[in-house]
Amino acid sequence: MKLCAYLVVIILFSSTFIHAQVKVGDNPTTINPNSILELESANQGLLMPRVTLSSSTSAAPLTAHIQGMTVYNTASVADVVPGFYYNDGSKWVKLARNFSTVNGLHINQNNQLMLGGQLSEPTAIGTDAVNTLALTGLSRGNAASDEILTIDPLTGVVSKLPIKGLVKEMETIQMASEGQTQFNTPIPVSAGDKINVYRNGVRIGSTIINANTIALETGVVSNNGDEIRIVQFY
Repeated sequence: MKLCAYLVVIILFSSTFIHAQVKVGDNPTTINPNSILELESANQGLLMPRVTLSSSTSAAPLTAHIQGMTVYNTASVADVVPGFYYNDGSKWVKLARNFSTVNGLHINQNNQLMLGGQLSEPTAIGTDAVNTLALTGLSRGNAASDEILTIDPLTGVVSKLPIKGLVKEMETIQMASEGQTQFNTPIPVSAGDKINVYRNGVRIGSTIINANTIALETGVVSNNGDEIRIVQFY
């Protein structure tokens, strides 16, 4: 009977040990209740299995991809480099990637990846009727000194031009004779919406007679000495 009792006690203790939490290192009796395995040390670390991977898609040296498996790879081959890798069930994935920023990006003092910097290569941003590009919150500009963006219709390359250089005008002032209705333009006329006619300071309509001549609007006849000012945009 005593032997049976001892066996029962041993089995119970063995079962408790198998299913209990495990702690390795300092303070082994103080275990975080949420951990199944806890490591504690003031002067030692955890040394992960060191293996030689052959590529991210090959399970070797394992016999199969096992989701959650974590190793330290020591090889620089194919698409893997030394570092920690975990397996997602179909491939090896590097835990941390060291990178630098180029082409308009930078890392700020808080180690955040930010937009803003010098482009180092030609860069294209693709848009379509649905995936458009917009800028919001822009402040008002100065028409006298600002520049505007222009886009090459073939390459899409963005350039800039002074606003004042976009619209140019020429002006001529003619003193009308009695009954005169037709006048010469400063330069050849390309379109009716690029010409304004003023009679004694009042804007009036006009029609194009030919490339170098306009006529005052129907019903308007000049008196002798009327000032006809023609402003033409090009």
